[in-house]
Amino acid sequence: KENRFMDVPACAEYIHLAKSTVYKMVSNKTIPFSKIGSRTLFDRVQIDRWVINGGNMEDRLPTLPSV
Repeated sequence: KENRFMDVPACAEYIHLAKSTVYKMVSNKTIPFSKIGSRTLFDRVQIDRWVINGGNMEDRLPTLPSV
């Protein structure tokens, strides 16, 4: 069974990017990640959604038009 959470090297391999690119995206907060102490972890489900969404962060829920 695949682990749901990945570290930087595993995430970089998963999305076919260099580790340095993933670190840069973490630094710029352009990829979904979590920090547990000094560890940076990625949720495979969020990464899949992020890739499908063209690399865009889903930080806000869509707002409904006012009536």
